[in-house]
Amino acid sequence: MGKITPQILVTFINIRKTKGNTIHQQLYEQLKKAIHEGMLTPGERLPSSRELSAELKISRNAVLQVFEQLIMEGFFEGKTGSGTFVGKSVAGFSRSKSRRAGPNADTTPIIRQFNHAGLNNAFRHSNNATEPMLPFQQSVPLISEFPFAAWGRVGAAVHRKMHLLHLAYDDVQGYFPLRKAIADHLRISRSIKCDPGQILIVNGTRQALHLAAEMLINKGDQCWIEDPGYPGAVSAVERFGGQVCPVPVISTGPDIDFAIAHYPKAKLAYVTPSHQFPMGNTMALSERIKLLNWAQEHQMWIIEDDYDSEFRYDGRPIPALQGMDKHGSVIYSGTFSKVLLPAIRLGYLVFPSEAMARRFANGKSIIDGQCNVVTQAIVSDFITQGHFSRHIRRMKLLYKKNQDELVALIKRHLKDQLVPVPVEAGMHFIAWLPEGLDAGIIANEALQQNVIVHPVSQYSISTIQRNGLLLGFAGFSFKEMETAVLILKNVLDNHK
Repeated sequence: MGKITPQILVTFINIRKTKGNTIHQQLYEQLKKAIHEGMLTPGERLPSSRELSAELKISRNAVLQVFEQLIMEGFFEGKTGSGTFVGKSVAGFSRSKSRRAGPNADTTPIIRQFNHAGLNNAFRHSNNATEPMLPFQQSVPLISEFPFAAWGRVGAAVHRKMHLLHLAYDDVQGYFPLRKAIADHLRISRSIKCDPGQILIVNGTRQALHLAAEMLINKGDQCWIEDPGYPGAVSAVERFGGQVCPVPVISTGPDIDFAIAHYPKAKLAYVTPSHQFPMGNTMALSERIKLLNWAQEHQMWIIEDDYDSEFRYDGRPIPALQGMDKHGSVIYSGTFSKVLLPAIRLGYLVFPSEAMARRFANGKSIIDGQCNVVTQAIVSDFITQGHFSRHIRRMKLLYKKNQDELVALIKRHLKDQLVPVPVEAGMHFIAWLPEGLDAGIIANEALQQNVIVHPVSQYSISTIQRNGLLLGFAGFSFKEMETAVLILKNVLDNHK
């Protein structure tokens, strides 16, 4: 019989103890129909005659007779000591998925055809596929250097004391010790002074942005979005009916003067001031002050996405915009996906007040409730025991080394073909292509050889971008980067 599959339930059998067909006939016909319609598939194990008779409240003899008849006809197979199975030979008996035509056509309802064009704009270009760990994928941490031993010890200790955690539905705002640990970390590393009550734990930056858009945006509200910028912010604004207002990114960050002149009625601004995504520059102090003043005077909310600012390579980390805010206009978004592991799926929002944090927690409770309390407890202890800060310090050194090595590799093998622009912070940089080359074509050809380089234009909303590629350098070894650079050289040589 081969591998024994789990026993199936026969909820599709309905025996009527009324005049008409006998119980034997009903069971026989319904089992054959189930095979014909694909409800029973080859190799599946059926309940025993005793279990089936008890479930259907019919005579066991009737079940045995039907089983024997279907075995004789080849629809079932029996094996002593293992049970009764749907015969493997019935594969050709199951009805085709195509629907029969004509007056005797199958009456099974047609499944409504899914029309991609009918999707909300926010979902048309989304991709939920597994993100490959290939050079030069952006925002990929160096997983091989993650302190798994320390994480395992912390996790084991948390699991040993799980009975002390609140294991029912917990406070949606998040595990209090984790919020306290985050508040302490932000005070030291990002110059943000906040209490645990101002923090909401979320399932990563994407949930943070969509929650903020849902809570803050009314239909038609103007929303400043950096151009080029993070597609997740665009989809969040579009999903909840906001008007995406692209703000060109210049050397000092998003052009605030342009935004004020063109979209003066904006109710929300999304910015990445510490490390602009994707261009990599840092928002100038003068522009930060200008943005904060405008937001305060015009009742505009600012979403500060501080997605990878922990990794700053030149000088001290620049204080977060939220730490400069004196009027309660900035909502700060942070994540553990870039610093620890993407699979952890934990992020957080810091609000100007505890009251606002509670309102957002109420909103989150409607969507999905609390984040995983065990994971929160592990991250909390990982931070308070000092592993988190040690890991960040170590990764800063490794990522700086990786960036230097990748820049050197490009200059050695791709001189005059690719011009890298190293960054002061973050996990990726931009490299410019010569005029006349199509970044999209280069990226597609590289992907066919397992190298990921995203065109800068992919992140553009309306501004025409220079011909550039985005390269992540953090998560790869020297050997992997060298191999990928040589593949890029081959691709670019073919376009000379």
